[in-house]
Amino acid sequence: MVDSQQGKQNMELIPIPHEALGNQDTEELVEVRRVWNMDDQLWYYSVIDFIKLLTRSKNPGVYWSALKKRHQEDQGFTDILGKIKELPLRGKDGRLRGAEFATREVMLRLVQTIPSPQAERVRLWLAQVGEEKLQEVEQHTQAEQLRASYIRQGRTPEWADARIQNLLSRNALTDEWLVRGAQQHLHFGLLTGTIHRGTFGITSDTHHHTIKQLPKKVKHPRDHYTEEELGVLTLAELAARRMHEQHDSQGVPQLLQDAQAAGAFGGQVRLQFEALTGQPVVSSQNFLDHPKEKRKKQRTQVSPQPSLFDQQEQDQ
Repeated sequence: MVDSQQGKQNMELIPIPHEALGNQDTEELVEVRRVWNMDDQLWYYSVIDFIKLLTRSKNPGVYWSALKKRHQEDQGFTDILGKIKELPLRGKDGRLRGAEFATREVMLRLVQTIPSPQAERVRLWLAQVGEEKLQEVEQHTQAEQLRASYIRQGRTPEWADARIQNLLSRNALTDEWLVRGAQQHLHFGLLTGTIHRGTFGITSDTHHHTIKQLPKKVKHPRDHYTEEELGVLTLAELAARRMHEQHDSQGVPQLLQDAQAAGAFGGQVRLQFEALTGQPVVSSQNFLDHPKEKRKKQRTQVSPQPSLFDQQEQDQ
């Protein structure tokens, strides 16, 4: 029976690396379909696609039917069949039809039953994939929890979204710095400060901490940035990350050069925004100024998920 909840699945094509196929010299792109099932929070892989991959059969459906008949008395194989789901896929004619899909664990068992010289390579590859979506879901859950925490503090949903987007973008940027030769305690402050000064036109003597009159104990000054400040800074840091990727920047001097250019870009964005709105982007506003009843909520908040703050936001 076809699972009627097709709205809760997202299908994608996943390429199979050549080394998993044992033909590293070929340019052929081999892909299999997989579906993310929102109810189970699991990937389901197309059975027919794996049959075709392993057997190179021109009629994988016929091969699959014959395989099921051949093993119909095999209890282990019957157990595998019992865990295969029929999920709806939309065909070229626009109609939904049932297609057989299995989780990674079930597919690993199924691959072992198919005689193929590529079975072991494919099995090893399949054993390694699938975790990235779980990490994505975990991060999404953490972001939702953090968003709820900010709103309990009295922040607006729009501000919370801007803060989380800035946080995720910042972490992606510092990940780039690490793999490109920067060291967190030696270079992150320099790179961050370069982007920050270029974007906001703030020198070390007029630090954001000073402008917003934040106590030294405040670890994350960006929690006190306005939505405008967060938006402009997020764009500047995204520009830095894109430049690192495009230039394949390696080492602190090249990263610093990109940071200077990104800061200059951020400064242009800020000036254009100020010209358009007639209001300065840099603000003395901080969350410490909020009413007592909102600050009371802050004291009772659930602690944010630490993995989203995996790097210190040094020097702003």
